[in-house]
Amino acid sequence: MWKTAAMAAVLGAALSGCTISIPDAPPAATETATSAPTTYAPPKIVAGHDAAAVAGAPMTFAAGNTLQPGVPVEFSDTLGQPTEGSLSTPGPPEWKLLKNNVAGATQYSNAPGCQLAHWTTSNQAPLISAGDDKSSTINLMKYLIPSVTESALTEAKLPWVGEAGKKGPAISFLAFTIKAGKGVMASTVWARMLGTADTGLVVTLTCPTDDLLASTTPKMMTKLSVAPPSN
Repeated sequence: MWKTAAMAAVLGAALSGCTISIPDAPPAATETATSAPTTYAPPKIVAGHDAAAVAGAPMTFAAGNTLQPGVPVEFSDTLGQPTEGSLSTPGPPEWKLLKNNVAGATQYSNAPGCQLAHWTTSNQAPLISAGDDKSSTINLMKYLIPSVTESALTEAKLPWVGEAGKKGPAISFLAFTIKAGKGVMASTVWARMLGTADTGLVVTLTCPTDDLLASTTPKMMTKLSVAPPSN
């Protein structure tokens, strides 16, 4: 389930000044008094699954069904690595690491005042529409931002490669952008639910101005990717 307190803290920091709030996690199915004890169920191994083929093809919403059931998907980033300096001497990183995989969330900030966070989650059956990643992603967005409407969501692409910065196919997300205003930073939220993999993926980026958000987004995308499972 979502780590609600951690999620609220991360999204609250990333969307500082907005009126967006995080509700409590949807309740999971409860066991009755006669239910059998919960036991560990290993991921289902699909005969003939070709992880390399899945990694080499665009992860569209429809392609989510090609993932290995129950095998989680993670982010890869090089945001905190040093930049190239003069005479090949590394310069300071553009992004400062604030939190590293705390309850699944990683958070950065940069000198111009932008804040970036990415995180993953699992066990989100109440949000998953079986076999329909786009519908599941809409459910995820509405959970994160209850006031959002489906018409306000736009399709976006993030890199679908094992190592951020490398060339490769893309993975489809839905995005929601808020323009800067009085006391409100410009921000974008990207989300994708991978129902078959039982993985939710969220990225938030906030900047003081719309122009800074627009110029920072493509540069951020060169240092952040979704890594396909290798098995």
